[in-house]
Amino acid sequence: MLAGIEHEIDRAGRFGQRPEDLVYNAAKAGKVVYRTKNDDLLISYWSLVFDYSKGIVCLLANKFHSPAFALMRPLVEAVTREHIVLVGSEDEVKKIRSDRFKVNYNKDGARIDKILGSGSLFQGFLKDSRDMLYSLTHSGTAQLQNRWDGDALGSGFSDVRILALLATCSIAVFMTTILVTRHFGLDEQREAAEAAFLEFGSPVPVISPPIPGPSPRAP
Repeated sequence: MLAGIEHEIDRAGRFGQRPEDLVYNAAKAGKVVYRTKNDDLLISYWSLVFDYSKGIVCLLANKFHSPAFALMRPLVEAVTREHIVLVGSEDEVKKIRSDRFKVNYNKDGARIDKILGSGSLFQGFLKDSRDMLYSLTHSGTAQLQNRWDGDALGSGFSDVRILALLATCSIAVFMTTILVTRHFGLDEQREAAEAAFLEFGSPVPVISPPIPGPSPRAP
């Protein structure tokens, strides 16, 4: 691993705690008041995003890279679904509640970009990463090709990919915080989260789809 990668893992973990505390403390102070009938879903996804992110950081810190990357798709889909809770149709929200909703990787990203004013950033990320996310979560070639470190069996996830996963976590918790603070009118907490994110300086996550390579070798 690159010198300092452990530091980056720790830094991402500490950053992730800051926006979570902002909203949690606001809720304890009675500043989070439900505004819509779907706010229970929004808060549930908020909590889930932070748990996924902390789980990924914990796994990376202990060098369990494969399960960390397997959690990337659930993290991305939790962020997507929490936005749909606010802007989706009544039928879409019903499907979320009944576990029949499926993220549309071709269309839902554009809806989120419109909310955040982020151009086509999330739309492009969802479209480009769909197959890779599926493969990582469902034990496909994206996982198998990273079971080898040179000629030795073991984790072969590069430092670049680990850093990109950390960036995905940081951006996920930031997006979640901005969504929740805007919805509940927590302007002070939103501004603090924006300042913390700028201080953290997380890069845009770019993890290319798995490149076809040699078949996994037998032991």
